[in-house]
Amino acid sequence: MFTRCPACATVHPVNASLLARGGGRYRCGKCQARCNALDALYDDWPEAGQKPAARGELPVLGVQIDLEEAGRSRLQPEDAKLTGEPAETPQPPKRIGLWLLRTAWIVAGVVIGAVIIVKVAEWSGHPVLERDEADQWMARLGLAEPQSTGPFRDLEMIHLVSRQLTADPSIPGTLRLQATIVNRASRSQPYPSIEVVLFDAEGSRITDYDFEPGDYLASDPATGTGMSPHAYLPLDLELEDPGVQAVGFELNFR
Repeated sequence: MFTRCPACATVHPVNASLLARGGGRYRCGKCQARCNALDALYDDWPEAGQKPAARGELPVLGVQIDLEEAGRSRLQPEDAKLTGEPAETPQPPKRIGLWLLRTAWIVAGVVIGAVIIVKVAEWSGHPVLERDEADQWMARLGLAEPQSTGPFRDLEMIHLVSRQLTADPSIPGTLRLQATIVNRASRSQPYPSIEVVLFDAEGSRITDYDFEPGDYLASDPATGTGMSPHAYLPLDLELEDPGVQAVGFELNFR
């Protein structure tokens, strides 16, 4: 918007903020005359001889004004709008969305990292949480039934660490099985019975041998406390050699 000094005809650019600050009154910077900008208000740069809008007439401000809408806006200011301008749609705050997205990525990263650690520990033979410990925690949380109060026994927690079957050079017709087993459970459990099965080249069973704890332990297992947690036990078992047909074997716990 522009106003023109009535004393020296100097044109000054103005805006709504300047008009509101001085109530429309200003001092001409050229002739120092005190004027009212509202008496000579133009939308564009005024031409020579162009007259301002007469009193009672609304100046052209470059946008159409809906007077009825303006009247309603006095009662409901949030519904006020200028004709020809689309109403702005309120946008949700972006900061909350970014925070939620960042939190989701952090949680996903922690979960993936925990899963990787658990799987690597299980693959290396040193699980982070033993099976019976996990069952106890599940029972405490009410997600599983409590374990029975009887003797603890879990053959799946007894792992075969190493094994080797060779012919005994000192005793003809005898095979010697050397193996190492370990109790991965966090509690002691009874020594298992061991079954050794020999197979031929086609995978058919040739013969099998059963060993009770008393057969492979130096002391009576009944007087001990069983296999201690994470304790390694070496085995040295003698088998009768069935001949050249035996090319493979399998060791099972019972």
